Amino acid sequence: MKPQLTLILSSKNVFYKVLKVVLLICYVISFNQLSAQQKSKIDSLKSLVKNTTVAKLKVDYQMKLARQIHREQHNEAIEISYAEDAVNLALKINDTLLYAKALDNLGLLNRYHQLYDQALNLHIKAFKLVEDKDVETLQKMIFANNAGVAARYNQKYDTSISYYMKALSIAEKENDLKNIGIACNGIGNALSGLPGREDESLSYFERALKTQLELGNTLGAAMNYLSIADYYVDKKDYVTARQYLQKLLKLNQDRNDIFGLAITYEYFGTSYLKEAKNYDKAISYYEKSFDLFKELKNKRKVAGLLYRIGQVNYNKKNYNKAEDYFSESLEISQQINQLGLIIANTFKISQLLEKKGDYKKALEFYKISETYEDSIKIEDQNIKIEALTRQYNLEKKESHIQLLEKDKALQKAVVEQQKEQLERRRIVTILLSIGLIFILIIFALQYRNYRTKKKTSERISKEEKEKMNAIYERNIAQAEILVTRLRVNPHFLFNSLNAITYLIQSEQNAKAIKYLKIFSRYTRMVLETSKHHVIPLQEELKLAQYYMMLEENRFEKDFIFNITGDNSEKIENVFIPPLLLQPFLENAIWHGLLLSENPEKKLSIHIVINQHKAQIIIKDNGVGRDKNKNRKRKKPHKSMGMQIIKERIELYNKSNPGKISLKIIDKKDEDGNALGTEIHINLNQN
Repeated sequence: MKPQLTLILSSKNVFYKVLKVVLLICYVISFNQLSAQQKSKIDSLKSLVKNTTVAKLKVDYQMKLARQIHREQHNEAIEISYAEDAVNLALKINDTLLYAKALDNLGLLNRYHQLYDQALNLHIKAFKLVEDKDVETLQKMIFANNAGVAARYNQKYDTSISYYMKALSIAEKENDLKNIGIACNGIGNALSGLPGREDESLSYFERALKTQLELGNTLGAAMNYLSIADYYVDKKDYVTARQYLQKLLKLNQDRNDIFGLAITYEYFGTSYLKEAKNYDKAISYYEKSFDLFKELKNKRKVAGLLYRIGQVNYNKKNYNKAEDYFSESLEISQQINQLGLIIANTFKISQLLEKKGDYKKALEFYKISETYEDSIKIEDQNIKIEALTRQYNLEKKESHIQLLEKDKALQKAVVEQQKEQLERRRIVTILLSIGLIFILIIFALQYRNYRTKKKTSERISKEEKEKMNAIYERNIAQAEILVTRLRVNPHFLFNSLNAITYLIQSEQNAKAIKYLKIFSRYTRMVLETSKHHVIPLQEELKLAQYYMMLEENRFEKDFIFNITGDNSEKIENVFIPPLLLQPFLENAIWHGLLLSENPEKKLSIHIVINQHKAQIIIKDNGVGRDKNKNRKRKKPHKSMGMQIIKERIELYNKSNPGKISLKIIDKKDEDGNALGTEIHINLNQN
């Protein structure tokens, strides 16, 4: 249409020019009217919130306004602000049901913005407020079902099923078919997420479908057809799955539901993709779905379908087409900030480039994928912090309201007490002499109690001071452990980076990439374990393996290393200070094996675990310590490993109940010639 319109305009046809202007004016007027209607609805609610003096009505208007802004403007900050105002006002007027509704409303808005943890807490709180109260059962079902949805989206399936069951129990008592269907569908979806319980979900989906058909609710029936089809796809029964999808297709065609048709075609495509027998049909259905979602201007689904079509081409080994689809999906994903799709697309493009041999670009896309993963983690942390802050503020306000109620009760009690005191004074005046004697006795007793309390307080203070000193000394020891740990690594890191530089300069790119992957895993593990004072022995052995793989580059294929005894079940209970083994491995390589003339240079780690002890044995067939001490090198390698490791062991033994002991054995033959070095590290786990 656009090329034709351009041609007509270029021919300067006056009639079409006038028609175009008229249509444009009509469109602008209709758009302005629609915008004005939407704006007037929000403005109307804002006016009601501002001018309403009845507190309960104001809470209701605030909740409606928050949801209206979400539907029309989708402004998270403003929506949450109005919803929180509703919660605060409902709390002040002390209306339990209204407060529960406000909490549930705030939970819905959090769920719409994928803040599932916060939403779950709010829905649960709303339900518990009315669970045992004499309120409308519909509200209880709504709160319980909403809690089930939030828990399911948060992948807390046991919690989800628990609240869906509560909703189902109430619905069955009320014979409420609509809510029976909602709860059954929710239970089915939650069971689908639990490994080993997927088959139980089918009966709930079928029950939900039956109730929706009885009610004539075609939308509810469509949702359950889709859930049942998805169940059979997961069970790899693709024929049955597509039978349900055919029913869903007819239903959506009868309803003339474009979005429903788009989803149905998407699931058809997914069934053929997972079946992996007819990729052409998968592409055909995906393209139908793509066209409909494009018509609906749903960029998120469009990007997802482009990724799926790319995946089908990838499976068909049409790598050029696959790359085009992944690239187009990536571009749209970046426009709408869909982090999950960005990560998936960049990772796939990285794989394709690697297959083509373009390792540099492959690495670039892999790094992009990693960067977005890290940003998701940071965003998740920020969301959790914000959620905790909001939860804290809400609890603080609840506590404040409770304190105000207590203050009122206390003031009333004080007034009553003052009345009683006036009456008592009359009696005290009559019995003044007796009262004075009692006062003296009480004074003596109080003085004795005061002295006792003072002594007790001094003793407690002294004990607390001693406790704080002990904690301070322990923290100092742990800080020293951390400092000494950090001194182990720098020269190794520089050597590794030099090795990578050499491989790149010598155009050994494949080897450089492999070396770089190992090096990145090693450094990441070092950074992660540095947060802990002790780590599982399995992780320390993994670090040792990465380290030896990196140092293997220094040898001419004559270096052999192995780790044995690490498959013991008891190894999971053994913990060790991080990077404890590396200095021994470093000494074995630098001062033993590199100087050795043996045709095979061997280095091994053997683990022996008893009931309360673990022993780590490190062996090498290098030149031994004596020869290394006497050997003069032009550029001696200065290793501070042994000095540092002894300091670390000493500090560990001071600040931990378990003890570490070290024994170094110089292996020699009958003639006294060095056969290498053997190190025994004993870990006492008591």
